[in-house]
Amino acid sequence: MSQNKPIGVFDSGIGGLTVLKALQSHFPYESFIYIGDTARLPYGTKSPETVARYAANLTKEILHHDVQAIIVACNTASTHGLTTVKALAKDIPVIGMIDPAAESAVSASRTGHIGVIATSGTIKSEAYKNALIKQNPDCKISSVACQILVALAEEGWANTDIAKSTLHTYLDPIFKQKNSPDTLILGCTHFPLFAPLIKEMLGTGVTLINSGEAASHHLAKLIKKNPSEKTSPKIKFFVTDDPQRFAENAAKFYNDQITPEDVMLIDIQS
Repeated sequence: MSQNKPIGVFDSGIGGLTVLKALQSHFPYESFIYIGDTARLPYGTKSPETVARYAANLTKEILHHDVQAIIVACNTASTHGLTTVKALAKDIPVIGMIDPAAESAVSASRTGHIGVIATSGTIKSEAYKNALIKQNPDCKISSVACQILVALAEEGWANTDIAKSTLHTYLDPIFKQKNSPDTLILGCTHFPLFAPLIKEMLGTGVTLINSGEAASHHLAKLIKKNPSEKTSPKIKFFVTDDPQRFAENAAKFYNDQITPEDVMLIDIQS
């Protein structure tokens, strides 16, 4: 696998930047292609058939960049579109968010009781439940849909009293029960923004699983890190609508500064 080829990452919008950040941390010498489908977000409210079609269209676009691997940096697209993406990618490795996070959670859990927070669509699909049971048929799963957290993250309110109150509303019923989970999957790419608050609330006894970090570890098994400091990694950003808004909001999800000039507008067939 040529390390001159970029790693392709796509998401329904901006949340996948937390995945890109994790990937860059693990693969600092690799180049990346990031596509955010900002014209058609959110995916969580769309039907499985529509999400699979959107994922197929994004895959076709990303394959034009001759990528060495594809990361589906969206839990909803991973749930409903991963099979389609893999069929289109053929021999190119494809990694979604669900299975790597489930594998990491089962490995991390001491008690076998795992919590999952995600969007309504991901929870209703039972994708995490199925993936966790596949890894450990005896595990106990406590799941809750946390849709409002997506809006709070995009507003830049991830470290506010409103966020803390919302997290208590979602998490208290799970973690104030007897024999509560010792591991929690952050099953939406927006949710790592709340990790500091969640750690403060739950303490060190609960391990948080970041799906982007888990996907990065999984990718490391498939490709070798490029050790050459002579490599000049590049990141190209593409969106399907409003590059300026994407660039402005990126700072909430991503370490590096992105300007509207860094983001290219593309048209993808619906």
